[in-house]
This record gives sequence, C-alpha cells and structure tokens, in this order.
Amino acid sequence: MPGTTAPAPEVLLCHGGHAVTLRASLRAAVALDALPGGFAAAWGGIAGQKLTTLHAVIRACATDRAGAERLLAQAAKEPLAYFAQCAQAACLALLSGILTPDRQGEAPSTTTAPARPISDHLADLYRYGTGWLGWPPSEVWNASPAELEAAFMAHVDRLVMMTPGATPEDATAKEAQRQANIAAGLDPEFDREALRALKAKHHA
Repeated sequence: MPGTTAPAPEVLLCHGGHAVTLRASLRAAVALDALPGGFAAAWGGIAGQKLTTLHAVIRACATDRAGAERLLAQAAKEPLAYFAQCAQAACLALLSGILTPDRQGEAPSTTTAPARPISDHLADLYRYGTGWLGWPPSEVWNASPAELEAAFMAHVDRLVMMTPGATPEDATAKEAQRQANIAAGLDPEFDREALRALKAKHHA
C-alpha cells in the first residue's frame, strides 16, 4: 500500500505561448498502454525524443485535447529542438508519475507470483473504483493508479476492521461474494458457498 497518498500528478507543458496540463490518470495509463509497444515503447520513444511518440503521449495525457492540438500545431511551425527537449522532460515526468508512485516506508515486494500484464492491473483498478468503491466512472478515469490502489486498500482495511479475526484476504473474498450476489439479484449477505456445502452434506 502506498506510504503517501497524493492527487494524480500533473505536469504543465508550455510552448510557443500555449500551455497544456498532462495528468497521470487511469485514463492516460490505459491510453498509453494501448499504444503500439505499450509503456516500454513509449518510454524508449520519449528517451530518444521521437516526435511521433511525444505527440502520442501528449494527446493521451492532456486534460484539454483541443489545447494539446493547438500546442502541437504551433510546435510544427517552429524548430523542433527546443520543443523536443521540453516535451521530453514533461513526458518522462508524466510516465514516472504513472509507473512509480511514491511508496516510502513500504518494504520491497518479495512475491514469486508471475508478472501480470499491466493492462490487467489497470482493468482491475477500474473495477475496484466503479464496483467496490462505488465511484462514478468519470472520477475513476480521472484518478491516478496510485490513488485507486490506496482507496481500494483502505476499503479492504475497513472490511477487516469490521470482521473480528478476519485477514485482508478474507475481506477481499467476502466483498467479491457480495458483489457477485448483487449482480445476480440476490441478498448481498447471501452465502452461496455455505449453501453449496449444506446441499452437499445432505446430498441435495
């Protein structure tokens, strides 16, 4: 769980009298992951000041798409060296805000589980935000991955505190069952696993 919770990082990119805010939101993360080659290719393209990559990242992360297009149109009329340097710095800061949230005070992970595609993790965060936390989709898309992780873990902690003797894994399973019950039109507290065990016991 992140040690410090902060709003989604924002980076201001200014050029030629235009300014655009790049936001490290879930929407931006999903858009960047959907680019050819995903985050790895985006990082490499930015490091190499590849113009097409810089443009793609700015368009994906700008809070004002029309403003981004005006800035890019202006940049196309001028020597590219200065724009490439400014855009590179802003885009690298933006990617760092998405991929390396502040985890001060947290021990390094020692899990041996296989790595999951980042697209799966981002999809989970959207489900956690809209389903478990009950946030409107617009708020979920505008939040950063780190914000969503922190809010979800706080939700799990609350479930643990409300259930004496429970562990975070127990709370997660319990909440998953509640959500499945709601989706099926059942009582949220209905314990389907207990019913299956009872039927099996009596050969029903």
